[in-house]
Amino acid sequence: MTATEPRTEPAPGPAVAAPYPGPRAQRLIERMRAIEGAGPRTGGSDPPLVVDTALGSILTDPDGNRFVDMAGSFAAATIGHSHPAVVAAVRDQVGRASHVSSASLSEPRIAFEEALVGIAPPGLDRVLLGMSGSDANDTAVKLARTLTGRHEVIAFSGGYLGRSTGVVGLSGKPRFRQSVGVEADAHFLPYPYPYRWPLGRADDASVGEAALGLVRHAMDDPASGVGPVAAVIVEPIQGNGGIVVPPDGFLAGLRELCDGHGAVLIFDEIQAGFGRTGRTWSSEHWGVVPDLMTVGKGVGGGLAVSAVVGRAAAMSHWAPGTHTSTFLGDAVNLAAGAAAIGVLRDEGLVERSAALGRRALDTLAGGLAPDDGVGEIRGRGLFIGIELVGDRADRTPDPDRVARVRRTAFARGVVLGAGGHHENVIKLCPPLTIEEDLLDTALGITIESIRGTA
Repeated sequence: MTATEPRTEPAPGPAVAAPYPGPRAQRLIERMRAIEGAGPRTGGSDPPLVVDTALGSILTDPDGNRFVDMAGSFAAATIGHSHPAVVAAVRDQVGRASHVSSASLSEPRIAFEEALVGIAPPGLDRVLLGMSGSDANDTAVKLARTLTGRHEVIAFSGGYLGRSTGVVGLSGKPRFRQSVGVEADAHFLPYPYPYRWPLGRADDASVGEAALGLVRHAMDDPASGVGPVAAVIVEPIQGNGGIVVPPDGFLAGLRELCDGHGAVLIFDEIQAGFGRTGRTWSSEHWGVVPDLMTVGKGVGGGLAVSAVVGRAAAMSHWAPGTHTSTFLGDAVNLAAGAAAIGVLRDEGLVERSAALGRRALDTLAGGLAPDDGVGEIRGRGLFIGIELVGDRADRTPDPDRVARVRRTAFARGVVLGAGGHHENVIKLCPPLTIEEDLLDTALGITIESIRGTA
């Protein structure tokens, strides 16, 4: 059954029978803690969710408790968990060939690349594969540096491009790179974040112009401290930074500056792309096309697939063997990716995200209006951020309350994400296939959890 087909009975909703974790989940957590090294989030003080089954928008633990995945499992469950079309594609492919060396070809590899180019912005007609978002961003930056013969990169505050060594140095949150001993590898400028603009409160248009002016100064002024720029890399809508939507004109201005300086413009669409914001790619809200675009998360339908999609002029200078990795050509993952692209298109999930996103924003705005600790609700499509503050007047970030809200919602069967410059933003990015009544239930629990922790 697809998300748009009629249903004769309600979708199974959240249900937590007893305080989590139950006995089966607890045993698995204990086994994990006896053997895993430090570093994964599962090692935190709160017991991690143990997932036994994941179907649609529901995660079920080994004790039978059900949770609505309003975090989209790091925004990767774009078409829902275990979508029948993806399951069928995987079952068909795994019986014929799974591992295919990246030095060889398979039909799923070509089918995925063709399908991806088919939904890419105009002019982006070449593909290089990866397995994670970090892979894709690392490849894009390497392409830009080798194409231009330059090294310097402009990135932005709050930006998140992955955790691998090749890209963590481009992170706008220093703690990500400091925790693994990697130095900064970019010039960081303020992302146009109207709610937290560092130069004082201003309207969206003024913030956009000011942010663009700082980039222009960095690239134009020979004494700015920034040398010839290989690339400007940016999330068209920031995800980990707190679902920050830039003002109109910002991306177009970056396009103009990159063209004028011979720099490569890279858009990271790993979180915000693939239908998440009510457009196939979030940059389509402003009609700006980059030179290179990185994709991942939902594009694999639940399996590990990523890619760089770009203009031929930016992707034709490497010799054979320059880009390779053992599992780049994994036929099962790529069959799943091709199926996921088909689901996005055939089930009208882009349009569905736009419609459900408008409805969700209205519901949240109405339900949270009386709460002075809700500073701003923002987003596009089913990519929504709720910024929690001490009060609306001073806008002091309140990350502790976000943590309490997430625990409260979890106890009632709703999994929420978190992000923001200060980790004070609740992130909502559920599957685009989520049933409307289930979305309403989860939004209601989210609102009650926020208001209940005031």
